[in-house]
Amino acid sequence: MACEEEGDLQPLILEAEAPVRITHPDKLLFTDPPATKLTYLKYLVQMAPYLLGHLRDRRITLVRCPDGIAGHRFYQRHVPQGAPSYIPYREVGDGRREIVIEDVATLLFYANLGAIEFHAELHRLSDPRPCVLSFDLDPSDTSDFEKVRKAALSLRETLAGLALPSVVKTSGASGLQVFVPLAEPIAYEDSRRIVQFVARYVEGRWPDIATTARLVKDRGDKVYVDAPQHGPTRTLIAAYSVRATPWATVSTPILWAELEDGCSPRDFTIRNVPGRLHRFGDLMTEGVTAASAETVAAMLNCQL
Repeated sequence: MACEEEGDLQPLILEAEAPVRITHPDKLLFTDPPATKLTYLKYLVQMAPYLLGHLRDRRITLVRCPDGIAGHRFYQRHVPQGAPSYIPYREVGDGRREIVIEDVATLLFYANLGAIEFHAELHRLSDPRPCVLSFDLDPSDTSDFEKVRKAALSLRETLAGLALPSVVKTSGASGLQVFVPLAEPIAYEDSRRIVQFVARYVEGRWPDIATTARLVKDRGDKVYVDAPQHGPTRTLIAAYSVRATPWATVSTPILWAELEDGCSPRDFTIRNVPGRLHRFGDLMTEGVTAASAETVAAMLNCQL
């Protein structure tokens, strides 16, 4: 990928599958420590082979921060007017064009518009069935990550007792996300039954830590095990996406041993995640054990 600079602090052209014009490369996006749009783009170029693996063939929701994380932010699910002809999309019934990201040029195009977060569906457009079970662990007190850590380890214990292997990643914000890879995709109707059963079990077994209460006012200081987030219209922050935080934290797959040792989401940023991935590989996909179709079928036959 080549970079042609047009002058100091001027727009530049990034050569990917198509030339991408980058405006205001010196714009400050993150504050602690300061990081510019160009720094952010360099991270995306490094991580594109892995990040795109979690974005391709899925509908995408962006969180855009055109003036950096200290400015206004908003969600976007549709291709903006005036997008270049190389930008792919998925047209829906009302004629609107939903965002899909298939290549580096598209990734950089949206990043230039201030897209910091990339949220993706669990299933692929080519198959409406999820290939994972997902559990989103959301703390009521965002400063108390220790409780999130305990909830995740309790969830892992529950899943292991059901012969369901699991992987974990930081949300990049204040929570964690736990996934059960499936050897074969299953219908959302079935996957939700398993996810809701497990979530209720964790709530019942560790009532001082976990809750499935939908209303925030009913959660107290507990960690919300978000089973409803597992659904065909939902999107979750993609692995290796940056989050709109002052520290440029990254949603990062981690080892269970690291969680046991006390790591936290603040430990993983655009400054160290590329090197980490070089050491460990993609912990979401490499060396991951999947739950067998027989195990999943046996659970569903138990009338959860």
